[in-house]
Amino acid sequence: MLLLGDVTTERLRGRRPVPGDSEAYTRVWTDPRVPEEVWPAQLRTADDAERVLREDLAHSERWGFGPWSAVERGTSAVIGRVGLAHAHVGGRSEVEVVWFLDGSTWGRGYATELAREAVRVAFDVLELDSVVSFTTPANVASQAVMAKLALRYEADIEHAGLPHVLFRLRRTDRS
Repeated sequence: MLLLGDVTTERLRGRRPVPGDSEAYTRVWTDPRVPEEVWPAQLRTADDAERVLREDLAHSERWGFGPWSAVERGTSAVIGRVGLAHAHVGGRSEVEVVWFLDGSTWGRGYATELAREAVRVAFDVLELDSVVSFTTPANVASQAVMAKLALRYEADIEHAGLPHVLFRLRRTDRS
């Protein structure tokens, strides 16, 4: 089985999550700066953060890749999660590019920087034919990241009981 290691970008390191990341995941996941219309607080509890971390750990064990814990290289602080994860979209299995970062880091381009590395891994290492990303319609910041990564709007979908917009990048559309 392929087992992906750490990745580094100019300002960040993506590393496999560890159980000790629980406090950081909880801090980021429950951040009150996340607007309700972007992701409702009832879906961002400490229990949800723990579940997401457990799922990320299990995903990496099963598939050899998964979302990374995003670490600022200058501070070594875990500032969120970015990477690739299997997802079910419209009854189909897909690989999603995911990110969720600490509100104190928003606007610095971190999501784009590390997600760009995830896209590279998806196509150059995992040799996938396409990746998806989706978010709520109100999350224009994430949609801007998707556009910077050259993902294109594909459809309106429902996820976690909420309306979402689905974007996709195909290997053949990569520049």
